[in-house]
Order: sequence, then structure tokens, then C-alpha cells
Amino acid sequence: MYVNDYERRGFPLRDFILKLILVIIFVFLLCWLLPKFMRPSVVNYNSKDGKACTTSTCDTTGISALTSQIFADNLERMKDAAISYYTDERLPKNVGDSDTMTLSDMIGKHLIVALIDKNNKACDVEKSYVKITKVDDEYILKVNLKDSEKEDYILVHLGCYTYCEGALCQKQLTNVAVKGSKVTGYVPIKGYVDNGVYYPPKSVTPVIKIKVRCEYRNGKYYDKSGKVVSKDEFERQCITKPEKKYYCVKHDGKYYDDKGNIVSRKEYKKKCSEPENKHYCVKYNGKYYDDKGKIVSYKEYKKACFPEEKHYCVYYNGKYYDSDGKVTDKETFERECTVPEEKHYCVKHDGKYYDDKGNVVSYEAYKKACGQEEQHYCGKYDGKYYDDKGKVVSYKEYKKACFPEVEYLYEYKKTTAAEFSEWTNWSAWNKTNCATSEINCSNSDVNCLRKLQIYKQKEKIGEYDRTYARERSVLRQTGSYTQKSCSNYNYVEINKTTYVTKTTTTYTATDTITSVTQHSTGGWVYNGRASYSNPPSDTASKHYKFVGADYSNCSDACQTLPNYYYDSYTYTGGLSSVSSTTTPGNVTSSTSSTTTSTTTTTSEASCGEYVYKTIPIYGYITVTDKATRREPLYGTVCYQSTKTRDLISGEVTRYKWSTDNDMTLINNGWVKTGNKKQK
Repeated sequence: MYVNDYERRGFPLRDFILKLILVIIFVFLLCWLLPKFMRPSVVNYNSKDGKACTTSTCDTTGISALTSQIFADNLERMKDAAISYYTDERLPKNVGDSDTMTLSDMIGKHLIVALIDKNNKACDVEKSYVKITKVDDEYILKVNLKDSEKEDYILVHLGCYTYCEGALCQKQLTNVAVKGSKVTGYVPIKGYVDNGVYYPPKSVTPVIKIKVRCEYRNGKYYDKSGKVVSKDEFERQCITKPEKKYYCVKHDGKYYDDKGNIVSRKEYKKKCSEPENKHYCVKYNGKYYDDKGKIVSYKEYKKACFPEEKHYCVYYNGKYYDSDGKVTDKETFERECTVPEEKHYCVKHDGKYYDDKGNVVSYEAYKKACGQEEQHYCGKYDGKYYDDKGKVVSYKEYKKACFPEVEYLYEYKKTTAAEFSEWTNWSAWNKTNCATSEINCSNSDVNCLRKLQIYKQKEKIGEYDRTYARERSVLRQTGSYTQKSCSNYNYVEINKTTYVTKTTTTYTATDTITSVTQHSTGGWVYNGRASYSNPPSDTASKHYKFVGADYSNCSDACQTLPNYYYDSYTYTGGLSSVSSTTTPGNVTSSTSSTTTSTTTTTSEASCGEYVYKTIPIYGYITVTDKATRREPLYGTVCYQSTKTRDLISGEVTRYKWSTDNDMTLINNGWVKTGNKKQK
């Protein structure tokens, strides 16, 4: 009973202690968890022995959650700075042209400050850049960002749209939400560029294609369509050709005089009237002249100067020609040109009997028609020959009287070659288009009235700006951080190593020297100017500032790179590497020794009080030093020279009829055509 009463009454002190323990545990958990949810979105450097600890030992819980946001914000800042910078006068003018600014350039132009990534490190100022390119009716802005862990870019379409508040703004596309960043009008993507064409990931259609037209770039010539061509083809398409001249002719509705000027028709007639000398069987200045020097139609010119070949008693090319060489019908042709069949009268010939009318008859009819022996005509009867009068004659007389030989006339022709004037002397050499072709025709060709020869040589055709470039390493400030430090010293981080200077003078790079006059600044002392065949590189205590090119070893064009002039500076503030910014400067030690004992006394330089200082960060970057000068441009220049002659008379063919093998004609150059006709 006692026990039950005791348990029912309870023990107040024990309950109080338990409740107190629970409250303490709750408060402890609340204090431990609450800062994790309220941690600011900046890099947290915890202090460990007066310097920043590494990522493995520091609390960076809030950083990884904001990685995408920080990277997207930095891209957005670069994009906005670029859009504000590229006003109308700074935009590329021609399709395919582009302009690039590195992050270093943008910082130098005070368009943006150094960008810090999630690790509190400065973004790469040379590999981070913006590039704007003109396409057909808008601009493509590429914003590329590289920090200590990743590199990516975005493409932004820019133009002068109706909804722009200023002259240039971003094209409004479909908004796409990207996890970890705010909604924008673009999506960060990554593809590749090949031969001037940007290709997005395989699932996306290519969005831009930059054509280089009529331009000499990277050692190649591009024609009007953007294809790589030879220099001659480039000049043919892209270099303005001299205007073609017209002389004494009507062209495109306009009249041109003898000097190539556009004049009135009356002035044209006055300047370009026919010369006094006659032209025979030739086309001159657009007109046809016959064999008498008269201006005639083309049909009359052909008829007079190139008469049609004659045909006699022949069927040629589907037509019948009579004995006069005229086209006729078949009946007339046969009547005039066919040899009549041989007739026999009152004679036995070839075993047949012919009566007095030339018909083949029986022997009885033959006897009846032809009578006695003395009445035989043009035949052989009983071993005797009878002529056409019934007389007995010799075989020779019989043949002559009864079978007279048909006499023929034979056609001959003679061709007289064309007659030309003498060739003029070759004209003086004049510049011409290299596409001009030589004219080297045969002297016997009636159309060969002009010859042209070409001469080519290399000449200076102008000047161009040639740029020489060298790369070298320089120290540039890439960022800074705030760190607890000794008040009596200044500190600087160079290439990931912390240094302390001997003085309180701030370590300042010579980039701050803006005057062209050489002088010392801060802790840097000017050493002088020198010419270098190989560009020098910066060190922690040595800096070189590019001045310009030394062309003393070059002629009108440099075969190799010229030497470069640099001003050199030396840092006199002294640099000593230290482990942290709470480490003071020099440490002095004194040691005394005797034969019996050794005493060592160490005194540390005064650090002063601890204060928070901004520690600049310097790193090596590669820069390109460029020098430009005007140099001669050489090319192939062509010259032409011509000579001419006149056609006095064209080729003429004449025809004659004569006896067979007329040696008089043959000896004078006449030849048979193969045509003949009865005499």
C-alpha cells in the first residue's frame, strides 16, 4: 500500500529534471539547425589560425545549392553589359562580320566588375567572352563563361524590334524554365562550331550559319556565295570591273560615237559615217558590201560574193538541173539530158531485122520494106556495110555515118583565195582583265581580222593592313578576397602563392599606368625600353608593357615576325612567401656560442594588430600583343596587245564549160567538177 501511494503521488524533483533536459536538447538542436537554413548565399570562409580553411574542412553547405543560380547570374550580367555596349555605331555592319570582347576587355571598359564563382574564385577573364555576329536581319550574341569548374555559353537573338525600349534588344522567344536559374528568353545550350557554322545538340536544328562573302580571311578567298575560290576567281566576282566601252554602235537603245561616248543619233551619224574607201565582199561595221562595193542586204551579199555552185544535167540534192544549170522538171531533164536510144533502119543488127522506120520486124517484112540489096541503110548486109544513104562503105565510114559520136562539154571551176590587207603593227601593251583570252587565228581564215596576245606579271596592286601577333604570359589581377592580416604589412596572392611585401606599399600591377610617358609607379621602377625577338614573360617582380613593333629588320614586308618593343618594370617592394596573412615579415635570429655553451635568441618582427584587409589575387594569363602596319599588296596584272587587217575581197569560185582535158584551163588552175553536158 505504501508503494502504491508513493508511485501515485510522484516525485516532483525528478520530473523537473527530465523536463529541463528535454528543453536544453530542443534549444541545442534549434541553434544547430537554424543557421543552416538561414546561411547567406555567399562563400563562407571560416577562420582557422587566422586564414581561410579548405573546402574539405569548411562549411560550404549553402554553396552547392546555388551553383546554377550563380553561374546563370554571371551569364546574365555579361549579357546585359554587352547589350548596353553594342550601340548602333559599334555593331558589325556587314553580314558575317563579328566583334568579340573578352571579360578582361569588358572589365577594362568598366562595363562590368570581376565575376566570382561559387568557390569565391575569379572567372577566367580571357576565356570568358561575348561575341556578336551580324546575320541576315538580326544579330546573334554568344555569351561564353568559364569559371573554376565549368564552361558554357548562351546564344541570344538581338534586333530592332517593335517592343524594344532602346535601339537594340533581345528577341522575345518562348520562355523556358531552367532548374536553378530564373526564367529567361533563352536556354543555355552547348554544341560546336565547324567552318563558321554553329551546330546545337543533335536533337536541335542548326540555328545560325555565318557566311563569309567577297572577303580574304585566314589565308583564303571567299566569293559572292561564300565558297573558297582562287584569287583570280575572287577578283573576277568581287572586284569592280572596268565598264565595257562601245564604239560607233547602237547598244541598249543608246548611240555611241567613235570615242565611246553616248551621243545623239545625229551626232552618231556624223561621227560614225562610212569611210570614203570602199569595201568589197565583206561585213564592215555591221553592214554588208557586195563585189562592187555597194551596201546590200545579207541575201544579196551572199549571192554576189558567194555564188551558188552550178549543176548541169544532173539530179542533185533532190532537184533536176537542165543543160543550162537551171532547176527544171523531170520531163525536161530527160528530154535534154538523156542520151537517145540508138536507132537501126533496114538492117540486120544483133540477129534482128529493122525496117525503114527502125522497128524490129520479121525477115519477110524487112525484105518488103527495105527492097533490094542496094536499098540497105546503116547496116551490115551479106558481109557489106551500108551508110545512112544506102551506099556500101567501109566499116569506119559506116560507124561515122550511122553511129555519129556524141560530143560533150565538161565543167571546170577555179577558186580565187580571199585577199587581205597587210597586218598592222602590234599595239602598245594596255592593261586588261585577266579573263581576256588570246586570239590566234589562221591567216587563211576570212574571219581572222584581229589577233590578240596576253602578257602577265606580278605587280603592286594596292596596300592592306597587316597584323603581326605574338602570345606571352602576363600577370593580371583576377580577383580579391578579404582576410584577417597583420596591420604592419601588405599581402598579395600570386599564382596561388601568398607573398608579404617589405613595405606597406600595395602591390599594384603596371596595368594602372595609363600615360604613354615611361615612369615609375607605386613599388614599380621603370627600367627602360628594349627590342626583343622573343616576347618576355612576366614574373612576380618583373613586368613588361608592350609598346609596339620594331620593323628595322623588315623590308616593305616582313618575311618573319618583327621584333617587339617592351618597357620593363621591376617591383622594389620585396616579396617573401608566407604561409598565411597573419605571418609577419622577416624573422631575425642571433646566436652566440662558447666552448662550454650555446645560446640562441629568436625575435619575431612586429605583426601589429590583426585587421581585415583586401588581398588581391594575381594570376598568369596569355595575352596577344598585336602590331599593324600598311604593307604592299601584290597581284597578277594582265596586259594585251592587238593587231588587225582588212578583208579586201572574199573567196570567189568561178565556173566554165569546155572540152575534155582542156590543158589551157588546167594549166591556169581550173579543175573539173565532174559535171558534163551534150555539146
